[in-house]
Amino acid sequence: MNRKCVVVGIGNPYLQDDRAGIVVAERLEQENLACQIGVAYTAGFEVMDKIRDFERAIIVDACKLGNKPGSILEVTLDDIFTTHALVNSHAITLGTTLKTGYICFPEEMPADIRILLIEVKEIKEFTQQMSPEVEQAVGEVVERIKGLVAAMV
Repeated sequence: MNRKCVVVGIGNPYLQDDRAGIVVAERLEQENLACQIGVAYTAGFEVMDKIRDFERAIIVDACKLGNKPGSILEVTLDDIFTTHALVNSHAITLGTTLKTGYICFPEEMPADIRILLIEVKEIKEFTQQMSPEVEQAVGEVVERIKGLVAAMV
């Protein structure tokens, strides 16, 4: 098994725009990338388990930070803890999870980690139809990740 790269999409498949990370992962599965693809339904320890023992990880999640819906942000672990707006998003749970992984399993966590966040428009509606802005951002993130993975090989 290739343990060089993993992409993990996070989200709730039943909530409108919160499913963006999962949709990115599903679309990437169709691309035959030189990278393992996974999904997580929470930003908790499930994510840490999915990225352990990989050299590189790319994580995709939805966020609600007050940006224009469909905005794509690339953040680091440090950003999650030092940027005021990110502290107020559910990404803090992801940040806490990842920091815990680096403290508890420093030899097993990826040396290179990228976190891509997609600003949502609506996350309370139970539907599998994303808003148009987020749908477009999902396509852009898929293309960005394909480029990142190609550059890693």
